[in-house]
Amino acid sequence: MTRELDVGQSALLTDIAMCVNYYRLSSPGLYCCMLVPVQINEQTRLWPGVMLMVNHGKRKQCSVDPDGRCFIGPPNFVLDVFPGDDLLDYEHRRECYERAGVIEYVALQDADEPICQWNRLVDGKFQLIESDDPGMLRSTALPGLWIPMEALKNRNWWAIMASIAQGVTRLAHHELMESIWRK
Repeated sequence: MTRELDVGQSALLTDIAMCVNYYRLSSPGLYCCMLVPVQINEQTRLWPGVMLMVNHGKRKQCSVDPDGRCFIGPPNFVLDVFPGDDLLDYEHRRECYERAGVIEYVALQDADEPICQWNRLVDGKFQLIESDDPGMLRSTALPGLWIPMEALKNRNWWAIMASIAQGVTRLAHHELMESIWRK
């Protein structure tokens, strides 16, 4: 199901998508798309705000349909933006992504300081993840995608991209790249 975004939500989605796409630019072999249909299963088609998928290797979970109209299967990472005062269909979307096997699902609420709910698939169930000691959320679906929570709250996109630039120099990101490009 598609949702209409207001101007604030669209701006937040654009800004965070820029950061996620910055990660993708350092990660050849990934797709990053906004508001593209994803066929989760026979009955469920969703339009995530931003989705990233590994396109090659053992971590690949979904693919482009033969006509290029949508993705089929669960992306590795999905991010949606919601109004600051209402999570609307968040629970339904979270449930669909959890059942499908999306590794991480992030919901951002467009408030003065964006509110982040970062879900990680652990033993088949989503768990809300908290930031680590220096206040950083570190993706396991996309190693090296590091989001400092203080920078997110302040909408400091440059600081987020600086953290990503540091994250992609780490071993876990290099191992992801090896899994994509080496058999």
